[in-house]
Amino acid sequence: MDTARAVEFARSAKMADAPNNVETQLKARVLDTLAAITAGYRQEGVDTARQYAIEHLGEGQITLLDTSRDTVSVSGGALANGVAANALDIDDGHREVKGHPAAVVVPPALAAAEAVDASIRHFLNAVFVGYELAVRAGLAIHTVDETYTGTGSWGTLGAAAAVARLCEFSTAETTHALGVAEYHAPRTPIMRGVENPGMTKDGIGWGAYTGAVSAQLAEMGFTGSGTVFDEASMDDTLHDVFHVTEGYFKPYPCCRWAQPGVEAVLRLMAQHDIDPASVRSVHVSTFEEAVQLQTRKPQTPAEAQYSYAYPVAAALLRGRFTQSELSESTREDSDILAIADRVEFAVDTELDRRFPEECLARVAVRTTEGTYRSPVTASRGSRSVPLSVEERLEKARRLVSPAISATAVERLSVMLENEGQSIKTLLAPWE
Repeated sequence: MDTARAVEFARSAKMADAPNNVETQLKARVLDTLAAITAGYRQEGVDTARQYAIEHLGEGQITLLDTSRDTVSVSGGALANGVAANALDIDDGHREVKGHPAAVVVPPALAAAEAVDASIRHFLNAVFVGYELAVRAGLAIHTVDETYTGTGSWGTLGAAAAVARLCEFSTAETTHALGVAEYHAPRTPIMRGVENPGMTKDGIGWGAYTGAVSAQLAEMGFTGSGTVFDEASMDDTLHDVFHVTEGYFKPYPCCRWAQPGVEAVLRLMAQHDIDPASVRSVHVSTFEEAVQLQTRKPQTPAEAQYSYAYPVAAALLRGRFTQSELSESTREDSDILAIADRVEFAVDTELDRRFPEECLARVAVRTTEGTYRSPVTASRGSRSVPLSVEERLEKARRLVSPAISATAVERLSVMLENEGQSIKTLLAPWE
């Protein structure tokens, strides 16, 4: 596979030509991302990106998926909605590339689709090619650089591909859009963000923005110099492997690496009716990267999301881990923080070997009554433990409310099936 092959795919591939489960999964990920964006705007810090887009990135008619009714430029929509998409760390992900393809591709695709008044079908095809190329760019970059960088470093190429498709770029324009985007993509040293969390996170907002701007530059004649696809030795699997069917959905608003531990704790609580006041310690066996989630007293939502001890402790005490557990009042709950101090970690050689293809943990909760042990656990939403359709819809309802009616989720799901309609019908709940 090389840049020319990627460009051909970006310009011509159609969701309808792929197996049926591709369309089903793609639409599910679009709906999941729209819901994540809507909830993301309620998270502290996101308003900074939104206000920046309004004040500094030019006027426009692109819809922000919040309740403000403000509109922005295409690049502004890509940035603000992109930041919001990953603000809760509850957006879809892909194990092998260790990142979040939909969050970086859907916002710029949505902005470009609205700008050209594309049909829902055209929008979905753009997300499809962007998603597939984004994941492949990530796999290629990690092979060439041998450095683990976050979503922004590779998702930018997928974002540019989606915009190029919607704007019906020529072969040359698409080639340069992908080249400019990948070359100018943000460097996102993910472990720094894990160890010292900030709003930068996976670089998703900036990756979405850079992808959109790179496409606009290419349309004006700005040239690139090839892509990583010309450097990495990758098999051409573009019509054989569909990465959109291989990703996961996240039930909890925290790093995926911590979710197996949260899942295991919640199952133990349900099975044994454990009294949180009786907990003396929690021992989590997992893989090396997850052990780096060391924050125990998060001062910000990002620190709470990139913690392992805090989500586990909150789940033990409250029987859940939702957006409300990211709030300042909950982060300061002395009972939760006391349990978080009792969470211990160890690297399990076998679980470490199985990462990143699998994200697993085993938990032991020691109480005054005895010790309760979980089996090796994968979080719900993974390929091995998929969320049901109703569970995905319920997640979306929870995320969009109260910004828009929870009943809008069913309408959005129906609209995604009416592919001949304008993208503006899909955006109606936010207008």
